[in-house]
Amino acid sequence: MNKKMKTNKTKLSLDYDGTIISIEFDNIDVSLDQYFQAFKTLLVGATYTETQYEHWIIDEAEVISEYLHNN
Repeated sequence: MNKKMKTNKTKLSLDYDGTIISIEFDNIDVSLDQYFQAFKTLLVGATYTETQYEHWIIDEAEVISEYLHNN
């Protein structure tokens, strides 16, 4: 019987047009900030610019702010 060894790592990957971009953390206790930075790295590595990503974050923050203000 072959048991998979537990690695206590976190890995995020994006398969874009046949190219796999991966970010690996040496632990499983990854902060929300680390996840967002990794997500940014994956998207910028695939196709988007940092400016496009940052504008998207700002737009989403405005949507969330409006939602919270109205509810």
